[in-house]
Amino acid sequence: MAGLQRGAPCSCRRLAARPQCPYISKTMHQPDLRSDTQPKIARHWWNWEDVLLIVVVASALYLPGLFHVPLFDRDEPRFASAAREMLRSGNFIVPRFDGVLRPDKPPVIYWLMDISYRIFGVHGGSARLPSAVSSLLTLLVVYFMAGKRFGRAVGLLAALVLSVSILFFVESRLATADATMILFTTVAMAKLWDAWDARARVGLDSLVIATPAAMHSTDPLEFLRDADSHPPRSIRWWDVIIFWVAMGLGILTKGVTPIFVFATAITLSVMLGWPKMQPAIAARGNGAAGKLGRWIRNLGTAVRGASWRWFGSLRPLWGIVLLCAVVLPWFIAAWLATHGQLIERMINQNLIKRTTSGLQSHGEPPGFFLATIWATFWPWSVLLVPAGFHAVRRARRLGPIAFDPSGYQFLLCWIIPSWLLFETFVTKLVQYDLPLFIPLAILCADTMVQSWHRLTDVLSAGWFAAARWVWSGIWVLLGAACIGACWWVFLPDHPLEFNAFIPAAVALAATGVVGALAWNRPAWPLLTILGFGLSLLLLNTVALPRVKGLDLSRRAGHEMAIFASQGYHLGAVGYIEPSLVFYAGGHVALFSSPPQMIKTVGLKWRVNKPATTLALRVSAVRAGATGTPAAPMHGMHRPAVASASTRMAARGSRWCVAVDQRTLEYLRAHHIGFTRIDWFSGVKAAKGKLTRVTIITNTVRPH
Repeated sequence: MAGLQRGAPCSCRRLAARPQCPYISKTMHQPDLRSDTQPKIARHWWNWEDVLLIVVVASALYLPGLFHVPLFDRDEPRFASAAREMLRSGNFIVPRFDGVLRPDKPPVIYWLMDISYRIFGVHGGSARLPSAVSSLLTLLVVYFMAGKRFGRAVGLLAALVLSVSILFFVESRLATADATMILFTTVAMAKLWDAWDARARVGLDSLVIATPAAMHSTDPLEFLRDADSHPPRSIRWWDVIIFWVAMGLGILTKGVTPIFVFATAITLSVMLGWPKMQPAIAARGNGAAGKLGRWIRNLGTAVRGASWRWFGSLRPLWGIVLLCAVVLPWFIAAWLATHGQLIERMINQNLIKRTTSGLQSHGEPPGFFLATIWATFWPWSVLLVPAGFHAVRRARRLGPIAFDPSGYQFLLCWIIPSWLLFETFVTKLVQYDLPLFIPLAILCADTMVQSWHRLTDVLSAGWFAAARWVWSGIWVLLGAACIGACWWVFLPDHPLEFNAFIPAAVALAATGVVGALAWNRPAWPLLTILGFGLSLLLLNTVALPRVKGLDLSRRAGHEMAIFASQGYHLGAVGYIEPSLVFYAGGHVALFSSPPQMIKTVGLKWRVNKPATTLALRVSAVRAGATGTPAAPMHGMHRPAVASASTRMAARGSRWCVAVDQRTLEYLRAHHIGFTRIDWFSGVKAAKGKLTRVTIITNTVRPH
């Protein structure tokens, strides 16, 4: 290994002004960093304090408020309802929502929700618990994956950085499949990284790598160690099993895990074989086929000449057999149970339509993820540009310190091809690139730690020093926007709900102020994590549970559940949110229009004269409504005496229907008789609109 020495001038302008910066010198004497005078590296570089800290932070961020904040439309209640139907029917093969096949996702997330239902009961918080636990485990995987390659400080900081990244935090508290898919994808990528590190490497005599001892070190020399002092570790048989099982579970969770794994593996293999292929590619000349044809031929040459030997350590032949053993039983059972309908719709909807058309009006142009990453990766998006420059420079062995480029090459090959691939898909949602947050968090953490140890100068640029004011200004604007929006929505009618948001808004603004004061120092990310984590905790435990408008479906659904327990059929028209289906507790017929509802329910009463109390009581007895729930009638509309045919229809089936205001006006305009039970006002969460839901029945009850 080349020598490390303090005090000599560095080739980098920024590092030259720092006398403690170590650098590589081929001509000077090299001290033996592996001598007995150097600190010993523990056999296990990690410690339980780090693990406990990650568990505590994740639990404080993801668990509070899960059982108090209602499910948000529309994905959460669909997952939760499908899992509940599996549990009640005992059919754990075919997912259904409200009795209809649900081909959106494979079954693993439903199985995990059913386990949570068994332990904690059927509740919205129980449906969210698998996502919270999956995110906690993902943070631990990131800690071990990054720490053993870049040092304990980087591993711990990467896990904490990822924990409060806004989109990762949101998905960790939602009853969806994304957090679980990220866990299995991260585990598979960790084992793929082990295989990449286990390959035979040469030419490392002048390279240095970070050690886990850097967490406790203030001396830059202790941050470094010979690259050849870390011999490649062979892949063990349980690593192979974990890799392929994680791949299979990822497929059974959302199906996209192989995209990230194989895109990374192919890119790494092509990169290894590229030096041997360059002469053949250069010899092709210009030709007459045009630039596109030459590019395609060169790409084919690169793929054919790629070096796949390193991937063989994962035993792909045996692995494919293990992967099929994990995946095929469910696919075969689902095919037989639905005569192929579920699998065909799943492939058509999730593979073909999502890549070729804008499914559910989510078609976006290329560059969508590049435009949204600045918001979804907040508050660390300010580090994306310097971290990217830092990774490229390390991967190309540039700069005054020749670090081992292997880890940086892996992270870049994880990010770039998958990112480009998802940009080509027509259907785009912000959560599609969530697995790429793991390598981004690791690179951001490594950039900060190396900057503190004066091993990189990418955070010393003038623009980054000035970015603190933009960064802190955004925090202050977020706090002010929170206050302004709550002022507009809640005052003067709901002062208590307005007051509940004030602590979170103050914490947001304080995070920007404190972060600006500690900018680009070791305290900066820790204070940011503390301040932003406190803001999120206040939002989920103090603010959101007090917003009654978000509780619209839960209140209406609980009212309908009472009628369902008395033998009523449930329906909804106008307000057909999936959350209403979940909270109603059973099958809800979702009508597309008021006429369809009227025909099915049997609301064909004609208004002949105002109803009297006696007529209502007689009609109730004749209609067979005796013993119905004793909730009073509300409102001004009262049904007239029903005809004989209508009474027979009402006697045959009793209905409780949730209608919106437009449907209610339609019924009144057409003189349709009904009994209004109660009404609820709130926010239609999927569209952010204020709405009112009225519960009506087709039976007549006495006061």
